[in-house]
Amino acid sequence: MKNNGAGYQDLNDLKNHLFYIITFYFILLGPVLFFYGAYLFYQEGEYVTATLEFCLYFVAVFVLLNWKTNLRFKKLFFLLICYFVSVLVLFVAGPMGAGMVCVTVVLVLSGSLLDRRWVLKFITFNLFTFVLITILLDRGFFNEFAIADYGSIWLIVAVSSQVLGIGLLFIIQTIDDELDKQSKIVAKAKEKLEISEQKYRYLSYHDHLTGVYNRLFWEEEQKRIGSENQLPISIIIGDINGIKLINDAFGHEAGDRIIIETARIMKSCCHDDALMARTGGDEFSILMPKTSRETALERMDEIKEAFILHNRRILNEAFHINVALGSGTKEKPHGDLKQTIKRAELYMNSRKLLEQRSSHSTIISSIKATMYEKSHETEEHSERLAALSRMVGEALKLSQIELDHLELLATLHDIGKVGIDDRILGKPGKLTDEEWLEMKKHPEIGYRIAAASPELVSISEFILSHHEHWDGSGYPKGLAGEAIPLLSRIIAVTDAYDAMTENRVYRKAMDRESAIAEIKNNAGTQFDPEIAKLFAGMMKQTEERIIGRID
Repeated sequence: MKNNGAGYQDLNDLKNHLFYIITFYFILLGPVLFFYGAYLFYQEGEYVTATLEFCLYFVAVFVLLNWKTNLRFKKLFFLLICYFVSVLVLFVAGPMGAGMVCVTVVLVLSGSLLDRRWVLKFITFNLFTFVLITILLDRGFFNEFAIADYGSIWLIVAVSSQVLGIGLLFIIQTIDDELDKQSKIVAKAKEKLEISEQKYRYLSYHDHLTGVYNRLFWEEEQKRIGSENQLPISIIIGDINGIKLINDAFGHEAGDRIIIETARIMKSCCHDDALMARTGGDEFSILMPKTSRETALERMDEIKEAFILHNRRILNEAFHINVALGSGTKEKPHGDLKQTIKRAELYMNSRKLLEQRSSHSTIISSIKATMYEKSHETEEHSERLAALSRMVGEALKLSQIELDHLELLATLHDIGKVGIDDRILGKPGKLTDEEWLEMKKHPEIGYRIAAASPELVSISEFILSHHEHWDGSGYPKGLAGEAIPLLSRIIAVTDAYDAMTENRVYRKAMDRESAIAEIKNNAGTQFDPEIAKLFAGMMKQTEERIIGRID
C-alpha cells in the first residue's frame, strides 16, 4: 500500500508514514511541551528532572533526524522518550490524571507504530514499570511527588488505566490485523491483475503457436520504425511451401510442428534489433532497421543454410522445411515502407512459383513411401492394379488422358491412409465400430491431399469416390450408379480383385476363380455391373490364354 497515488503497499508502510507525521509534529511542537514541562519541574525545585527533560528533547531530535539510525530503533527510542516523559508527568501531576492519560496515549501510539512482536514487548516493559512504581510508591520513595497523593486509590487508578490502555492497544492491533489481511487480499488481487494484464499484453502481441510477434505488433512496429531515423530498413519475408499438403496428409499437429520449427530457425538467424513476426498462417516476416540491402541478402543466405542443415537431420523428406524467401530495402526517407514490403512479397512469390512444384513433388513422393509403409501395400500391388485398370480402360476405349489419370489413380487411390492410425491399419483382427469409422475417413483425407497438389488435383474427385457402391451403400457421400465417377468404378473392381488374391494381415488370399466369382456376386450392388462383367470376361480370357500356352 505504498503511497503511489493509490494507497500503500502494506500496513508497515502505512505505520512508517504515520511515524514520520508524528515525529514531524513532535519536533515542531516539542520545544513548547518539553520546555514548559522543564519549567514546571524547575518551579517545583526538581532541578535535575528539569535539566533531564530539557536534554531529552535534543537527544530525541538528534536520534530522529539521524538518517543512519535504524527505523525500528527510532520508533522504540521515540516511544520510550514519550513514555518516560508521561511517567514524569504522572509523578508531577498526581491525581490530576494527566499522567495516566499520557501513559495511555503512548500505549495506543505503540500499537499504531510497532508490529505485534514489539507491541507485546512494550506492554511487558510498561507492566514491569507500573509494578516497580507501585512497589516503590508503597515504600515511600516518591512521597515528595504529587503521585503520592493517590494514596489508597493508586492501585484502582493504576489497574483501570492499564486495562484501558492495553484494551485500546489490543483493539488497535485487531484493526491492524484486519487491515493487514485486507491489504494482503488487495495486494494479491492487484498482483493477479498485473499478471493478467502482462499475459494479455503478451497474447495481444505474440503468436500463440510459435511465441514470436504477431501481425498486430508487426503493423505497429512498421509505423514506429518507419517514422524514425532508421534507414536503411530491410524486410525479409518467408513462406513455407507445401504446408497444406502436410496438414492434409499427416494432420495439423505435423503442420504445426513444421511452423514452430520454421519460426525457431528463422528467429535464430535474426541479428541485433531485427524484429520477427508471424504475419500469416505459413508466412513469417523480419523487419531489420539500419540494415543495408547487401546485409539483408546475407541474412537470407544464412536462413537458407540453416534450413539446409535442418533438413539433413530429417530422414523423411515429407517433413523437410522448404521456405520461399524474398527481401526488400527502403534506402531513402521518402516513400512508404509498405511499398518495400510489397517488393519483398513479389520477390518471395516468384521464388515460390519456381520452388513449389519441386517441393510438392518431394512431399508427394514421401507421402507415397509413407503410404506403402503404413498400409502394408507394395509398389508391386500398385503396378498390378495399374495394369489391370489400364486393361479395363482400354477395353472401354478411354482417351489417353483418362488412361493416364487411371494409372495415377491406381497408384495413389489409398494415399489418404497416411492419416490413419498405424494400429488400425495393421490390426490383424476385425475392426471395432469406432476403428471402422476412422478407417472410412481415408478417401476424404486422400481427396484433401490431392486437391492441395497441382500434380494430383485432376484425380482428387476419383480418390474421394473409390469406395462408393453402385447401390449407394458406400462412403463417404453415398453416391449411386453413374453418379460415381467412371474411373472410381473401375478402380473399385480391380482393387477388390487384387486385394482378394493377395495375402493380407487379417486373411489369406483367395484363388482367382473365387475372386472372380465374388466380383460377379457383387455386381449391381457394390460394383458397376457392366464393368464387373467386362472385367470377369477379360480375366477368364486371360486365364484361358495362359492355359493354352501351357498345353
